Amino acid sequence: MLFNSLLYPVFLVAVVAISWALVRTRHWRLLFLLIASWLFYMSWNPRFVALIIISTLVDFFVAMAIEDTPQTNTTRRKSLLALSLVSNLGLLGFFKYTNFGLQSLSGVLNLFGVVVTIPHFDIILPVGISFYTFQTISYTVDVYRGDIPAERRIGRFALYVSFFPQLVAGPIVRAKDFLPQLGKPLRLSQDQVSASLFRIARGLVKKVVIADFLAVNLVDRAFSNPEIYSSAELMIALYAYTMQIYCDFSGYTDVAIGSARLLGYTLPENFDRPYAATSVAHFWRRWHQTLSGWLRYYVFFPLGGTRGGAWMAHRNTFITLILIGLWHGADWKFVVYGAIHGVAVTINRVLVRRRKRLQPHFDETKQPWQQVLWKVFVTFNFVVLARILFRADGFSESWQYLVSLVTQGVGLARIDGGVWAVLVVSYAIHWTPKRWIERLGEEFRALPAIGQGFALAGLAAVVATVAETDVVPFIYFQF
Repeated sequence: MLFNSLLYPVFLVAVVAISWALVRTRHWRLLFLLIASWLFYMSWNPRFVALIIISTLVDFFVAMAIEDTPQTNTTRRKSLLALSLVSNLGLLGFFKYTNFGLQSLSGVLNLFGVVVTIPHFDIILPVGISFYTFQTISYTVDVYRGDIPAERRIGRFALYVSFFPQLVAGPIVRAKDFLPQLGKPLRLSQDQVSASLFRIARGLVKKVVIADFLAVNLVDRAFSNPEIYSSAELMIALYAYTMQIYCDFSGYTDVAIGSARLLGYTLPENFDRPYAATSVAHFWRRWHQTLSGWLRYYVFFPLGGTRGGAWMAHRNTFITLILIGLWHGADWKFVVYGAIHGVAVTINRVLVRRRKRLQPHFDETKQPWQQVLWKVFVTFNFVVLARILFRADGFSESWQYLVSLVTQGVGLARIDGGVWAVLVVSYAIHWTPKRWIERLGEEFRALPAIGQGFALAGLAAVVATVAETDVVPFIYFQF
C-alpha cells in the first residue's frame, strides 16, 4: 500500500477514526494499531511480516535478559547482545547481500585464477528491512548500554518496531524517542490536525507533482539513452534527478510524520534543506538525518569518533560513509558512492583544520555571504555529480553517462517548458528561507475548516491531474 495510492487515504482515515474511538482503552488501542500496521505491511507480501515478528520477539526477550543480567557478568551480556546483532544482521545480510557477497567472492577468486560458477539466488528483498532492522538493533544496544530500560510489554515494543507510518522507509526511530510516547496521555488539537494535513499534502505534492513528473519527463529517459542527449541536457537531467530523489524521499517522510501526528505520535525530522549545505559533511547532517545519526551514534563513535588524532578521525569517517553507501544497496557502485563522499569529507576536514591553525580566531558561522554561496555551489554540484553512480544501473552505465556528459554539446531542445517550470520552482522553494514555508503552513492552519477543506480538495485535484496512470513506488522502498 503506497502513500500516493487511492487506498492509503481510506486506510488512514479508518485507522485514525478507530484509534481515537479506542483512546480511553489504551491496551486495545495499541493492539489495534499493531494489527493495522501488520496489515499495512502485509499488503505488499503477507509472508514477510513473519520477519518483523521474528525480529520483534528476539529483541524483546534478549533486551529483558540483558537488563536482568548483572553488570558484572559481561560475558553473558555480550553474548546476548551478539545474539541480537547476529539475528538481525543475519536476516538483513541474507535477504539483501547474499548475491552481492557471492558475486564479490567469485570476482576475488577469478583474480587468483580460480574460476568457479557462483549461483544467483532469486531472493526477494522485503520492503523496509533496512529500516526496521536498524531500529531493533538500536533498541538492544541502548538497553545494553543502560541508556534506556527494557520494555516489558511486548505489545508496545511490537508497535515500536512495526508502526506503519515509518515502517517501510523511515524515518529511523530510536526506542528512547518513541516508546515513552505510548504511555503518555494522547491529545490532538484542531491546530495539530491542520498541521498534519498540511504536512501530508506537502509530501504528496513533492512526490507526485515534482518527483514523479521529473522522473517520467526527463530523468528516466536521459539515463536510459544518454547518447541521444546533449551534455547540457544530461546536466539538467542530473539536477532533475537530484530534486526528484529529494522530493521522493522527503515527501514520504512528510506523509509519515503527518500520519503519525494524526494518531497522536511524533516522529523525528529526516531532512533540513540538504542542498543548502556548505560542505559534504554538512550535507550528510541534513540528508536522511536519522540514518546519518544512527551510524554516527552506533558506528562512528564506537570506532573512536574523532579521538585518537586526525588519522583515526579520517578512518572512522571513511568507514561510516562506506557503510552509508552499502546500506543503500548491495552493489559495488554504492560502496564507491560512499567512498567518494568519505574522501570529500576527509579533504574538507583537512582544509578546515589547516585554516584553523593559520587563523586561530576563524569563525565558520561568520563568513561573507559570497563565500557561503560558493561553498553551497561546490557542495551541491559535488552531490549532483556523485548521483550518477546512485542512479545509473552499474559502473558501465555510469561511465557511459559521464562520457556523454562531457562530449555531446550544449543544446537544450529536448527539455520542455513543464520540466523547466518544475525545476525552477522546486529549487526556488528549496532555497527559500525556512520561515517562509513555515509561514505558509501557519496561514493554512489559520483558515476555517471549510477553507482548509477547499484548499485540500483543490490540491488533490492538481495531484490527480498530474499523477501518472500507474502509482509510482517511492525510490527508497528498494533499500
